[in-house]
Amino acid sequence: MRTERLRSYIVGVSLIEQSAKRKGVHMKKLTSDDLKDIIVGSAIFGCGGGGHLEKAETTLQRALSENQEFTLASLDDLPETAKAVSPYPVGSLTTGKDDPRFSDLPIAEQYPALTAVKVLEEYIGEKFAAVLTGEIGALAVVDAFYVAASLGLPVLDADTAGRSVPEIQHSLLYVHDVPVPLTPQAVANEFGETMIITRVVNNLRDETLLRALAVASRNLVCVADHPVRIRDLKPAVVPQAVSYALAVGRAYRQAKESGGDPAQAVASQGAGVVVFRGAISECSWADKDGFTLGEFTVAGDGGFSDSTLRIWFKNENLMSWVNGAPFVSAPDLICVLDEDARVPLTNPNQQVGKNVSVIALPAHERWRTDKALSVFGPRSFGFDVDYRPLDVVIAG
Repeated sequence: MRTERLRSYIVGVSLIEQSAKRKGVHMKKLTSDDLKDIIVGSAIFGCGGGGHLEKAETTLQRALSENQEFTLASLDDLPETAKAVSPYPVGSLTTGKDDPRFSDLPIAEQYPALTAVKVLEEYIGEKFAAVLTGEIGALAVVDAFYVAASLGLPVLDADTAGRSVPEIQHSLLYVHDVPVPLTPQAVANEFGETMIITRVVNNLRDETLLRALAVASRNLVCVADHPVRIRDLKPAVVPQAVSYALAVGRAYRQAKESGGDPAQAVASQGAGVVVFRGAISECSWADKDGFTLGEFTVAGDGGFSDSTLRIWFKNENLMSWVNGAPFVSAPDLICVLDEDARVPLTNPNQQVGKNVSVIALPAHERWRTDKALSVFGPRSFGFDVDYRPLDVVIAG
C-alpha cells in the first residue's frame, strides 16, 4: 500500500508540473505590504473571530523572516485535476496558557498547520498543488499562506465561507454538497501530536470530535482536510475572497493614514453600511465546550445617541439587536472596529468605555439558499428569529 501511495505521489507531481507548463500559469506574487493588508482585511471579515490579529501578525512576521515567496492563484490558474488542501484552526479564542494540565508538555518547533498538511499529504500519497483557506479570518488566512509558502505552493484566491465561522458545518463545501468527503483529515496541535481521522458520520459529528480534541489541546488544534480537485471546488467556494480581503484591508489602512473615516472606507469597499457608533457599556464572556461565548452592548453616540446595540458572539459576532429588536445576523457580517486602538476588534477583547464602529457587510449569495440558512442562520444558533438580508434590515 505504501509503495502504491508513493507511486501515486510521484505521478501526481509529474502531471501537475506538465499541466502547469502547458497552461502557462500566471500567479500573483504578493509583497509584505499586500500580506499585511490581507491579514487586517481578514481580521475585519473575522467578525470578532478567526483568531487574534496579534497572533496572526506574529506568525506572518515569522513567515516573512524565512524569505519565502507568497503567491496567489485564481481557480482558473491551475489544472482542474490538481488537488488543493484546506488547513484551518479549530478552538476557542483563548488558549488557556495558565492551565496546569499543559504546563509540562513540550512545544513543537514546526508550526501545527504545516504539520497537519504534511501528515495528510503523506497519508494520501499525493502532492497538493495549492492551499485553500478554510475561512477568511486573520489566523486562518495566515495559516494558509504560511503552509503554502513553506511548501512552495500558491494560495487559492477563494475560501469556503467568505468570512469567519464558528463550526465545521458552516462551510459552503458542506452546504453545496461538494462530491468529496471531509475525510481523511489530519489534526495537529502545538505539542507535536498528530492523528488521521479516516471517517466521520457527517460534518456535525466532525465538529463534535474536533472540538473535543481542541479542548484537550489547550483550546486549539490545526486541521487539514478536504483534499479536493479544483474542478470540484468551483461551484461551492467564494471566488476572489482573498483579493476582497486585500482590498478592504488596504482601504482601511489608507483611510487611517490619510486621516479619513476607516469605518466608512471599509463599508464602501465592502458594499456594506456603518450601522452603529458608540462606546461599549457592558460586556461578558466565557469559554464553554471549546468556544468563546459572550455578548456586549454599545451605547450609541452622535447620530446613534438614542439607541443601544447588543451583539452576541460564538467566537464570531452572529446576532445583533437595536433597542431590543432583532437587527443584523449571520450569515451577514457584523464587523467591529476599535476606534481607540485603530484596529479590528476581536473577541473577547471588549472593554467598557472603548469606542467602536460597527459595520455590516452582506454575505456571499451562496449563503442565501434555504439549506445554507438552516445551517448558518439565526435559528441554527437557537434564536427564534428569521434571517433578513442586510438590505432589508437597513431599509427598516
